Amino acid sequence: MKLFFALLAVGLPALAAAHSWIVCTDYLENNGWYWDEAKCRGWPRAARRFNLRFGVFGAQNNYTWRLDNHPEEKALCKKNRNDDKWYDADTPMAAYYLGQKVVLPHPANNHVAESKCRGRTAIDWENLMFVVDGDQDPCCINSTKLIQIMDMGVSPYGRELPDEVLSTYPKPGFQNVPKFCEDPEDAMGTYNFTVPMDMQPGRHTFVWKWIRDPTVNPFTTCWEADVFATKAERDAHYLATGRSTEDAWDFYQIHNIVDGMIMDPVDPSINEVITG
Repeated sequence: MKLFFALLAVGLPALAAAHSWIVCTDYLENNGWYWDEAKCRGWPRAARRFNLRFGVFGAQNNYTWRLDNHPEEKALCKKNRNDDKWYDADTPMAAYYLGQKVVLPHPANNHVAESKCRGRTAIDWENLMFVVDGDQDPCCINSTKLIQIMDMGVSPYGRELPDEVLSTYPKPGFQNVPKFCEDPEDAMGTYNFTVPMDMQPGRHTFVWKWIRDPTVNPFTTCWEADVFATKAERDAHYLATGRSTEDAWDFYQIHNIVDGMIMDPVDPSINEVITG
């Protein structure tokens, strides 16, 4: 099993252009266009410390860090696990149920192959989700305590690809950033993964790993979530803590989009939930 990381290419320009991290650990809109803090129900470890909720989406805030060429010498997570310290009423821990599709937003930080406004060669190499076996943080990026639960795919890139491939959303992988051209640094991308049905209910540590290019070290984000056997149990927990019990919706399933513009809602009942 492997794990993951945090970080960048060679030199300062690459550093500024390549970082990324998970901003929210239970977001209500899959494949969305714009970040909306109100749609976030759970936050990564130490989200308050790094101003993820109240800061500008995509602002680095020193959240990510670069593992050197010997990542086994570095801790996997930016901050050591301390649930009482890193989660609070403003940045609560997420809660999941078995079989739930979980949406994870992240900033693009300039790294998208988009034929309308950027080059075609921004590489997307690996996007994986892990759960930690046990209650202790893994020692390192190659820890056997990291159990892979999903491969979230990779985005298309390359000079040979036609415009419609590079500019059509949603995409798999990191470059699923529909409004990238409006704000290449801070535009929102989203992943999604499914909580395995055979996961033991209880509190678990999750780890996201992104390799943007095989020549650079990985990026990682760590967080905790309480996993419940059923949606009803998860909903009771969220109601008790003042949070929505909605399941995530898909932006492209509830809107009629023509030439990149929203024409009208496809499902008025879902749209009412979103805007009401």
